[in-house]
Amino acid sequence: MNMKHTFLFILSLCLTLNVNAQETHVIEPAILEVRYDSWQKDCSDSYILRTGKTANQFFSYYQNRTDSLLNTDDTTMDIALNEFFASVSKEAGKSEQLKGSTISREKLYQYVKTGKLALYSGYSDAYYTYEEDIPQQEWTINMDSVMTILGLECHKATTKFRGRVWDVWFTEEIPVSLGPWKLGGLPGLILKATADSDFIRLTAINIKKDGINPVTFYNWGDEKYYHMTREKFLKYKNRPRTIPRVNKVLPAEPYIELE
Repeated sequence: MNMKHTFLFILSLCLTLNVNAQETHVIEPAILEVRYDSWQKDCSDSYILRTGKTANQFFSYYQNRTDSLLNTDDTTMDIALNEFFASVSKEAGKSEQLKGSTISREKLYQYVKTGKLALYSGYSDAYYTYEEDIPQQEWTINMDSVMTILGLECHKATTKFRGRVWDVWFTEEIPVSLGPWKLGGLPGLILKATADSDFIRLTAINIKKDGINPVTFYNWGDEKYYHMTREKFLKYKNRPRTIPRVNKVLPAEPYIELE
């Protein structure tokens, strides 16, 4: 093998190792599922936190539904396309508008045995993934601040995490040390979280322990995800972007994670 062929072989191998393509598959049975409604500026969404014994996932309910419809068959694709066209029509009401926020196209998976968190993101027809240690937050707990959510007594905790100040309410009645997005580490399940004076709000609206779907890796389009570091991903998400049709540079929507 000459030098040219050797170089091409090594380049091909590196590109192969840098791409992650996994099919949708079950990871393990789930034991708890929490649905959070989310508000961010003028946007709204709904997220699912699903947890098993060794793995947890967090994803947008609406985005996952759209992705599954677009990649199942022609009939379901038509449903998704009709919903899209109805949402952008002049007559569209608020209930018909598609849901979404700055993290709606992201799926998070936490793996307890390895202590790792993997994020998968689809944006502008590009797909990226990175891995990091499961984040730890340093909380200040205020047991005197009480709120009732879904009939459960919750207490307030505060932390500064990745450039934002978070206020959360957690319940010790469900002793699961998890919450929405990357938040966790408290002596109970986080049922409400707000960042930077309501830059984003996530509030639990339903908790299920029976008849729930398993913890599942979703990749409805069998997309290939390219690996990068978290730091590079943040630069990508927070950079200004150009709108091709008007050749105008607009600032990116403030991302949930700043540093």
